[in-house]
Amino acid sequence: AQPVLQSDDKTRSVLNFYRNKLSHDDPRVIRFFDRKEYYTVLGPNALFLAREFYKTSTVVKELGSGDTAVQGVALNRSLFNNVLRALLVDGTEHTVEVYEDQQGSWRLTKSGSPGKLGPFEEELFQFSEMAETPVVMAARVAVRDGQWEVALAYADISARSLSATHFLDDDRLCALEAALMQIGAKECVVAREAQASFEGRRLRDVLARCGVLATERKSSDFNPK
Repeated sequence: AQPVLQSDDKTRSVLNFYRNKLSHDDPRVIRFFDRKEYYTVLGPNALFLAREFYKTSTVVKELGSGDTAVQGVALNRSLFNNVLRALLVDGTEHTVEVYEDQQGSWRLTKSGSPGKLGPFEEELFQFSEMAETPVVMAARVAVRDGQWEVALAYADISARSLSATHFLDDDRLCALEAALMQIGAKECVVAREAQASFEGRRLRDVLARCGVLATERKSSDFNPK
């Protein structure tokens, strides 16, 4: 049954937390608030779920009033599990966060991405075996003396192996694209600061073309320790 999104004290506390902390964050992150009996999703995330999964806007409820009103949608646990699978197993465009009320304060308790399914294994694979183990990788591209250099590392959890390589590529990054397809990665860690550079944009273009989620980290994380 479709849960009813109640306008109670718990909903008001979720709204206050959302307005103060999360309302302007990355739209690629889908955030769920665990209400025990059901999950609440707010703002643009609510409109996204109504459009993509409910296929109707009638499930969207206006919470609050005036300029501070926020759209909300409620999901039962069965639909929550289906949405998780669509976002993390079948898709590569979103990450997921789950927040829980802990002594009156909403806290992030789980986060997952196409390359990090571990926190949601119980929900994703409770009725079936994991068809494939996600591979997460990191890549960095630089142009030196007119040559395109690619540094690549990836972790295969099922094989318990960590691999790294460095190679020269052309300006279309064809070798990198071939490597992505062979590795089967669903998520790639890239340097946030490199986004503005030409090679950084080219790297993201290749990732998008291969259906790999680009997750940003600060450039210092790529430096040898």
